[in-house]
Amino acid sequence: MNTNTLRITIAAAAMIAGLTTGVRAADVPQMQVKYADLNVNTPAGAAALYQRIRFAADQVCALPNARNLAVLAKVQACTDHAVANAVATVNNPSLTDLYEVNTGKPQAARFAATR
Repeated sequence: MNTNTLRITIAAAAMIAGLTTGVRAADVPQMQVKYADLNVNTPAGAAALYQRIRFAADQVCALPNARNLAVLAKVQACTDHAVANAVATVNNPSLTDLYEVNTGKPQAARFAATR
């Protein structure tokens, strides 16, 4: 794949499925995160991409006027899931390290690669 066209798509399917029924894939919010302008092998590039991923996940998982704790927990779970999937999709050691430092969670893709 050409590094000038790399991008990932974050989808909020997990949250939508947990809150409503009958949602079609076409109705699931999505946002592309482009990062061809970044060198994700550097700490600064990985940090910039991680910030973009977090922003996109926050946008697609947000529910306006959500005040119910159960709903807010699902929104947070959606955001966490979207970020984890995006980091796994990029599959870059610098980004994965940053994810692990920020979340305290090991990236599952790293474990699968070492087995």
